[in-house]
Amino acid sequence: MSTPVLDRAETYLNAQWRGSSSPWPPKSQNLYTYVTVSRQSGSGGTSFARALARLLNGEAPAGVLWTVFNGNLITHMLEANHLPLHLARYLPEDKVSEINASIGELVGLHPSLWVLIQKLNATIRELAQHNHVIIVGRGAKFATRDLAGGVHIRLVAPADYRAKHLAQLYDISERDAMTLNAKRDAGRRRYVKTTFNADIDDPRSYDLVLNTAEIPIPEAANIAASLVKARHRESS
Repeated sequence: MSTPVLDRAETYLNAQWRGSSSPWPPKSQNLYTYVTVSRQSGSGGTSFARALARLLNGEAPAGVLWTVFNGNLITHMLEANHLPLHLARYLPEDKVSEINASIGELVGLHPSLWVLIQKLNATIRELAQHNHVIIVGRGAKFATRDLAGGVHIRLVAPADYRAKHLAQLYDISERDAMTLNAKRDAGRRRYVKTTFNADIDDPRSYDLVLNTAEIPIPEAANIAASLVKARHRESS
């Protein structure tokens, strides 16, 4: 159902698209359609990605299917590279166990941590170039920063709101949820800085920053879907 917020957002996006100065990279023969979602812990990244996929799939032409890659991204990378699935434990998003990884590397149990991360980045880029994917986390925006056709979204919310959301989700105290969110955010910030020499919190890195405490997930997904569809029209 349409709301004044969504109507204004879509009107603005369409007006911007008709302007002579597009905020997007120029058209190229290698133009893809994909979405990356960066998020603060507890801001609803997975729910948002799934809601966005449902909206895009509801209006997609026959044969087009938008797919979400979130927790399944590591498994996809390992399977694509014919690597054992137990290596996933060395690549948690919020904390890479460098000590365990180094021990494993020394005794020949698995490829180096750096090799695994580079394989992951290559997998993200390959998925983006196959079109119609929504990739959550793992610095996907920065892994694809030289690929045209992406819509890059960041979800944020106040710390107390995110703590309340996570406490309900995990059935833990809000104090513990606050600590867990802070730990996760610090780890993701460190991962992006170490891997891409970038600042995950810099709003200039994204096309759209949404505060999910002020804009409920369904409305946030609608706003993002309008942007994705406008992007697709421009590239067609």
